[in-house]
Amino acid sequence: MNRIKNILPLLIILFTVSVQAQENLSLSDAITLALEYNYDLQITRQSEEISGINNDWGNTGIMPSINFNLNGRENFNINDNENYRTQTIAPDLSLSWVFFDGFSAKITKQKFEQLEQQSQGNTAILIESTIQNIIVAYNACVLQKEMLDVYKELAGLSEDRYRRTEDSKEIGASTTYEMLQAKTSWLEDQSNYLQQQVNYENAVRTLNFNMAVVDDKMWNFTTALETNTPDYLLEDLKGKLVSNNKTLKNQYLNQSLLAKETELAKSNMYPKLSLNTGVGNTWMDNYYSGSTPNVSLNSMDAYFGLSLSFNIFNGGIARRSVQIAQIKEETEQIQTDQMTHSLNNQLLQMYSNYNVQKAILELANEKETTAKLNLDLSADKFKSGVINSFNYRDVQIIYMNAAIAKFQAIYNLIESNTDLLRITGGIINEYE
Repeated sequence: MNRIKNILPLLIILFTVSVQAQENLSLSDAITLALEYNYDLQITRQSEEISGINNDWGNTGIMPSINFNLNGRENFNINDNENYRTQTIAPDLSLSWVFFDGFSAKITKQKFEQLEQQSQGNTAILIESTIQNIIVAYNACVLQKEMLDVYKELAGLSEDRYRRTEDSKEIGASTTYEMLQAKTSWLEDQSNYLQQQVNYENAVRTLNFNMAVVDDKMWNFTTALETNTPDYLLEDLKGKLVSNNKTLKNQYLNQSLLAKETELAKSNMYPKLSLNTGVGNTWMDNYYSGSTPNVSLNSMDAYFGLSLSFNIFNGGIARRSVQIAQIKEETEQIQTDQMTHSLNNQLLQMYSNYNVQKAILELANEKETTAKLNLDLSADKFKSGVINSFNYRDVQIIYMNAAIAKFQAIYNLIESNTDLLRITGGIINEYE
């Protein structure tokens, strides 16, 4: 028993010293770190960069294509009269340009612009998700720390109760049974404290992962577990959902992209007009093995041509492509309606949950205040012998549960408020 008395307080002291030496971290600091180093965000930003590079007129097919070719050839002619070899060098510069293809280049460029906007929208969605995850993870750490302090306080009260009962037994004022019950409660509270310390450290590791902090680093959290409780109007939230929700905005872009696909399918039914031009030169030298003099030829040619192509019949492929594109566009509209309905349902649930969590927090605050007052009064009564150790233990448990419930209620309200900010598109502005 003496070993337990010595080891457990030592663990508490070592943990307290390590906390005091830790670097401070506020909620805004955590969000800043995550927005810069979060793994998913880094990947998404690179995808956004790729979409920006692709958004170029050079990818639409509207730009002319210029090619240079150089051909060299050595021929050997062996015959009965006189052998000779021919050396030919022929450079060629050509230009081909499709300057009308049914407006597909213009439509493709518009599609690239929308794809870039969609990629930017994906980044914005992930930024919102990252901010939300950090808020939840950070406050989870603070919650676990507050619970750790409650377990520490309860362990201290249990130790005091146990030692008083132990002293009381020595003078015959309490029984061995009471002393053993007090000891069991104290050991249980110490065990709960150590387990809660593990829970706290795991919560910090989750936060570190979201911030892409590689080291198993512990922090001193400076933002308290508290929240504002604004009164939201449901109609205002619905309006913000329609106008600001990033997921819904990206869905509108999906619709627009499919509309562009329909336009591209229709553009295949237009004629195609292209220009081909070029210039070439040929140097040819004949080297004879006999008395025939060597001959050198130098010729140059230039050409210019227009070509018009128009598909008259291809088995209805173009027409079916348009029909399929139109069906996909209609399907996407249905999915947009479904998403809007789903988001509105989620908003109603979140709004209702938020108001319930506000009410629960008010009750939890009152309950914790009452339990704390009862604990202080019971401590005095226990010391004076008015109540026994069993009654005092019951009061301790009630206080512990009330204190934990209060912190949990604050956390739940923060999480609920964050859900509302996220779904209505206001979380970035709130924590910018």
